[in-house]
Amino acid sequence: MTLLLTLGLCIAAIAIVAIVAIRILLKKNSNELSFRVESITPFQANHESREETLRQENEHFFKDIESNLEQTFNGQYITFREEKLFTEYYTELFHEVNDCLKRLETFHVEPSETIAKFVSDFENLQWLIKSHNDRFIKEELNTYKDFFDHCLKYPLDKQQRRSIVSGEDNCLVISSAGSGKTSSIVGKVKYLIEIKHIEPQNILLISYTNKAAAELTDRMGIEGLRGYTFHKLALDIIGQVTGQKPSICSNTDALFLKIYQELLDDDNFKKSVVEYFFDYQIQEQDWERQKNERRQQLSEQKETRLKAQFPDMDGKTVYVRSEQEQKICLALSLLGVKFRYEEPYEHSLADEMHSQYMPDFSIYYERDGETKRIYLEHFGVDEHSLVPMWFAKDRGITYEEANQQYNDGITWKKAAHEKFGTELLTTTSADFHYYDIRDKLKIQLEKAGVPVKEKTDAELYDMVLSPNSKQEKSFIRLVVTFVTLIKSNCRSIHEVIREVKSIGDERNEFIIKNIFQPVYERYIEELRKLNQIDFTDAILQATDICRSLHPVRYDYIIVDEFQDISFDRYNFLKALREGNPPAKLYCVGDDWQSIYRFSGSDMALFNSFQDFFGHTDINKIETTYRFGEPLVSLSSQFIQQNGTQIKKDIHPYNPETKTELFFYEYDRANYCNVIEQLVASIPLDKSIFLLGRYSFDDYYLSYRYQSTKEGNRFYYFIGNRKIEFLTAHKSKGLEADYVIILQCNKDTYGFPSLVNDDPVLNYVLTKSDQYPYGEERRLFYVAITRAKIRTFVLYDKRFPSVFVDEILHPEKITEKSYEKHPNANKRWTRNADNFLMTLYHEGKSIKYIAAKMGRSQTSIVMRLGKLEGNK
Repeated sequence: MTLLLTLGLCIAAIAIVAIVAIRILLKKNSNELSFRVESITPFQANHESREETLRQENEHFFKDIESNLEQTFNGQYITFREEKLFTEYYTELFHEVNDCLKRLETFHVEPSETIAKFVSDFENLQWLIKSHNDRFIKEELNTYKDFFDHCLKYPLDKQQRRSIVSGEDNCLVISSAGSGKTSSIVGKVKYLIEIKHIEPQNILLISYTNKAAAELTDRMGIEGLRGYTFHKLALDIIGQVTGQKPSICSNTDALFLKIYQELLDDDNFKKSVVEYFFDYQIQEQDWERQKNERRQQLSEQKETRLKAQFPDMDGKTVYVRSEQEQKICLALSLLGVKFRYEEPYEHSLADEMHSQYMPDFSIYYERDGETKRIYLEHFGVDEHSLVPMWFAKDRGITYEEANQQYNDGITWKKAAHEKFGTELLTTTSADFHYYDIRDKLKIQLEKAGVPVKEKTDAELYDMVLSPNSKQEKSFIRLVVTFVTLIKSNCRSIHEVIREVKSIGDERNEFIIKNIFQPVYERYIEELRKLNQIDFTDAILQATDICRSLHPVRYDYIIVDEFQDISFDRYNFLKALREGNPPAKLYCVGDDWQSIYRFSGSDMALFNSFQDFFGHTDINKIETTYRFGEPLVSLSSQFIQQNGTQIKKDIHPYNPETKTELFFYEYDRANYCNVIEQLVASIPLDKSIFLLGRYSFDDYYLSYRYQSTKEGNRFYYFIGNRKIEFLTAHKSKGLEADYVIILQCNKDTYGFPSLVNDDPVLNYVLTKSDQYPYGEERRLFYVAITRAKIRTFVLYDKRFPSVFVDEILHPEKITEKSYEKHPNANKRWTRNADNFLMTLYHEGKSIKYIAAKMGRSQTSIVMRLGKLEGNK
């Protein structure tokens, strides 16, 4: 027992000695580490060499991280990049000191003040930097208050000043309508030059149009400072580096037209264009008839017939019951066959059970000096003689009953022809494409002895796209838009084709490979032969030069209208700012006014700015100097229904400022009278804009009022007033005292526009937000916020725009008012059609098919109707 006690005491003594030794050692290590900390070379911002650092060692002694931070960045804003460098400089030593501190705490050794302060400062570095920057901004605003009060004709507001003094590498200024974004840009430039003493030539000022760039340059009035467009800057850089400024193709539209017309000499190209119009064009009915259909929907008197492309043998317009019959009419016309639609059968068949039989098509031809008549029936059944599912639903009967009734009708018709010895040709819905049905009809007609005078592809082209027609110009514009967008998005034609093939989109693969690709490749070749480039080429070439050679160097790059940025310009901007340190970015824009998606603008580059450019100081300027309440609240509430738009708290500069938003309904008969009355109510010394969604929204005005064009501006004379007419797009950036917005109706060409762009463009357009009518909503916001005193919105009382209803009658608006199925705009491909028909023939329910294919039940029913023929 005594031995164990003695052993225990020895062990305890040894442990105590060991602990004391460790504590002594730790204390020694702590002192050594403290000395090392006190002896380190303080962080030096932008030092050029190690020798320079050593030379300055005697001038700058390390006290603590906080003191080093304040000393190094005295009177400066600490950027995220500098914060990272500063943090990295001390990170390795911090880990060593922190490990020592933990050991000291374990053995209850009091750390030196130097170590404790070092660890504390490092762990609180983010807070220290934020506090420093907050103090810097506050001091800067106070010190230069007089400058901000007088650098422009009127004082800048607090938010404008805050954005201007920000020294972050990336500063995004989110503006709003009439908030003084140009004033912010002017203030920023003057602050940099007059306060920060940045040389004007080291500031790059970019806007989107020559006019805007020139106006910014003139407004600055600073020697050595010049505003550029992206294109002008790109050309100057190419010229500077290569010694030869490239020749820009001055009229790409004319070149595209020339290429297109030359390609028409290629039989395959011409045939592909014809096939596009006969098989692949999205079928759209006449917009005036669509308007009438919408008016009649409530009374269930919707017009169900479709207009054939060409008249019958008597020159009469033909209205058929389905798209497939529409194509049969087209095929008969283009085969040179005379016909009438639903002409009574030559023998009377009317009885107590049947009205007089009226075959789909009566075909006439001459043989041996005698007129012959045969018949063509189109049966809306598949290869299994089954009718579309909706036949049953439409008639309120079972699917079996629907098939029985329809096939009984087929049997009765065939029996009638057999009884009277008349010849009957038949077609069905199976494998229905223009060239398929044309070939099938041609074989049947020739076998029946009907002379066929088949149109050549050249004749077919002239029939559907006569030279210089509106249709041809529209189609060429589609081709040009595709080629332009594919370049501005920095994609290759082969990349897009691979994407289209990967998802089995046969329709768009056909269009891109057979029509767009030949034009694209010929366009590239023609530019090469001419030794010219287009504006997108200029940006792409200048980007490559900047990445490899860095021929220009700027301290600051300031970009106006940043919400219109496209991917090619984004890459150019990144290359322009490269350097050590990189040029600082000051970008100003308004996502609520992003309305140029078809020019390649990508709103994601604005709304997710930090993801593309790195850490960003985001500032908002939310005071509008243009308009007041209630328009401020109404317009803000309207645009922010779309959750993808950045939230802002817009308020008028003067709370007493009033700007009203009035809605006026009209009948077609009193439309011009309403406008005259509005114009007459406006004081003569006040300016007025007439705005339309489309350039033809002044259609009715053109019949009553005189007009004049001055340069690019168009005016009407109404009530002894000269009033400018503009589209909503062209009105962006402008303002007037009063604004009259024309024809805000629910219509194909209404506001919002219901025109469906060809789905092939979805492969080259930037991905827009998924909110219904997102871009149209932004365009309407632009339109209603042009006025300083009052905006008048005119709408037809029979079918007002959903935007009108949303503001006037929000109680009418439900989720279904804007509800869109996720695949509502997903186009049907042949593979999808085949899959649909397979499920349908298997007897699957509409609900099952919709769930299986990821589409709405309405979409399934409508597609079945189109595929099977609407009889």
